[in-house]
Amino acid sequence: MPHTEPTSADNTYVVLGETLRPMLTNAMGSSIEIFDTTGTPGGGPPPHTHKWEEVYVVLSGEMDVHVDGTTRRLRPGDYAHVPANTPHGYTTIDETRFLTIVTKGNAARFFKQVSSEVEMNPPDIAGVVRVGAQNGINFLP
Repeated sequence: MPHTEPTSADNTYVVLGETLRPMLTNAMGSSIEIFDTTGTPGGGPPPHTHKWEEVYVVLSGEMDVHVDGTTRRLRPGDYAHVPANTPHGYTTIDETRFLTIVTKGNAARFFKQVSSEVEMNPPDIAGVVRVGAQNGINFLP
């Protein structure tokens, strides 16, 4: 029988203007993690790298995805792949709902730790960078 996590507010993370709801995580025994992500206009992480791959699949709204110096606008049904160790980030254009899919790494641990330890209103960027470093995420200048 597959393991599932409840979808209560206790399992929703708020990070840099986004709400992430874990659907599947490494802690459940999976080699991939999937997050139902909702971003607000202008939201998204600054440029960064990490050792895991990432895929964004837009369900509604629009977002600009920046991968290794190239920017692409994604609309519903579009997706972007980010190879491991590649500089990337994104900006949500409006109320954007998308899936964030990552390979084995520390994404869920990072989101949970930032959501519980770092002030987000206004965002404590130094705190996000600190927690990122603890989880193998390198934020770029």
